[in-house]
Amino acid sequence: MVFRRKKDEGRPADDTAQASTAAASQGPEAVLMDELGLYHLWYLERRLQEELARAGRTSRIFSLACWRTRLLPGESLNDGQVRKAAELIAKRLRSYDVFARIDEERFVALVLDAEYQAASTVAFRIKGDMQIQIQSSGRWQAGVSAFPRDGMEGNALIQTAFRRIDDDGKAA
Repeated sequence: MVFRRKKDEGRPADDTAQASTAAASQGPEAVLMDELGLYHLWYLERRLQEELARAGRTSRIFSLACWRTRLLPGESLNDGQVRKAAELIAKRLRSYDVFARIDEERFVALVLDAEYQAASTVAFRIKGDMQIQIQSSGRWQAGVSAFPRDGMEGNALIQTAFRRIDDDGKAA
């Protein structure tokens, strides 16, 4: 996949004793979710591959929504702002959608059973909420791609969503 991973996120081995112990003691989501309540990026990538295979077999639809903040050079979001962005995304999406953090300034969600227009509505409402509720000098941007409209494989969908984020920035 094209996602550039966060420095501190490592994908756990599927069958390690450590992963089994964590899952048994804290529930299965403890292994899949990070400290902000978002799924790990490796899990989102795995689910994207599964959804591509399922959609190819059954003609299902899904979309990929991305958000990022455009900051001035040298600026970054503080931990509270990142936490608030994660909280807003998690609250506004459905419980079965898969949402992850790429890095401190970028977030992505696999919006299941949603075509482009519906996913765009959701993505831009979340963008508006983040712009209002997260005080920063930057502006939030959103981009969406949909299967099969924007591509039939993961990298094409990811690149299209991020290209549309750039288009959103040019329109602002």
